[in-house]
Amino acid sequence: MIIDRSEVWVTGVGIISSLGTGFKENIYNIKSGQSPLKILQGLNSIHDGKYIVGQIPLTDLELIQKHHLDYDENLNRTSIMASIAFEECLTSANAKSFVSSITIACATTVGGMSSTESKFDEIIRKEYTPDAVFIDEMDCGNMGRMLQNQYDTGGENFTISTACSSASNSIVLGGRLIRSGKSKMVIAGGSDSLSKFVLNGFLSLKNVDKEACRPFDASRSGLNLGEGAAFLLLEESEHARSRNAKPLAILKGYCNVNETYHMTGSSPDGDGALLAMKGAVENSGLTPEDIDFVHAHGTSTIDNDLAESVALNKLFGREISFASSKCYTGHTLAASGAISSVLSIGMLDEDFIYPALNFNEPIPESGLTPNINFMSDTGLKNVMINSFGFGGNNTSLIFSKAE
Repeated sequence: MIIDRSEVWVTGVGIISSLGTGFKENIYNIKSGQSPLKILQGLNSIHDGKYIVGQIPLTDLELIQKHHLDYDENLNRTSIMASIAFEECLTSANAKSFVSSITIACATTVGGMSSTESKFDEIIRKEYTPDAVFIDEMDCGNMGRMLQNQYDTGGENFTISTACSSASNSIVLGGRLIRSGKSKMVIAGGSDSLSKFVLNGFLSLKNVDKEACRPFDASRSGLNLGEGAAFLLLEESEHARSRNAKPLAILKGYCNVNETYHMTGSSPDGDGALLAMKGAVENSGLTPEDIDFVHAHGTSTIDNDLAESVALNKLFGREISFASSKCYTGHTLAASGAISSVLSIGMLDEDFIYPALNFNEPIPESGLTPNINFMSDTGLKNVMINSFGFGGNNTSLIFSKAE
């Protein structure tokens, strides 16, 4: 196979989500077609027991002990999950000896809010010092700094926070850094945790469903929140070949656009989503006919699913195979694009398409039906991943099978 020097390989992945811990466990469980989403517990919220979420069933301390992390009582849940996924990513790529030159591109929207909100009573009583660690943890950049210090990475360190497209945009940044020759290796991804702040925020928008979410169904009425982290090691192809690394997949194309329709809602005409998908196809050098599957954003909210399905119809027509994995993971906010990417890489590697869950009737305006059956031996070659965030920040990625 002839390799272009500008090709961006994925040589390592790491993930933790409600589907499980680690790449193999996540892929095994999504192939089962069984949703792990459960009723919220342990958030110490008045909403415990009332909402279905994609929750990792371990406390912060249990995660630290299980994964042998350096114990720090101030280490927040977002950073704990990031560290677990980051470690797997480095290990799977056999890249620990290269950390001195690795660039980090992190994504989060929640940051350390889960730790900060636990200190609210102290804050109200003013029983804290101005240099309290939890204050620094609120900063979205704290996670990247923690990873850089923990692994002593020598490259640059970026943080992106563009709502639900954050992790996908970190992958776009990593691809651009490699294609431009500015970096040889970039670990890109994101992490976000469940917290009272997050749940209350989405409840105020009236778009959380107490029942299991139904992406792209006519009866959809809201999302199920989730938590998790995922990272990908993006590597310049010649650099990877020089160290005998093999690609898990190829980052073929990407595009980010910003529509200005509404602060939280998507254009019902799907304008932003269409521009992002169209731009990613053009950037990849492929055609819409080359895309075998669209790993949709599919939040199960009224506005998002309408906009995305209308855009899918405009670009691909009604024959496109697509589905959302948020009925397995919940909506993991900033981490969602990286989690979808890692799951898609597993699909390319094992040649399967997971089934959409809880779908009964298509959205009238588009008439599209997601893939509802598990499929194997599909000949899957090119997968598109969509991530559409608040403020109209829309991103699409394309990963191709490594031959």
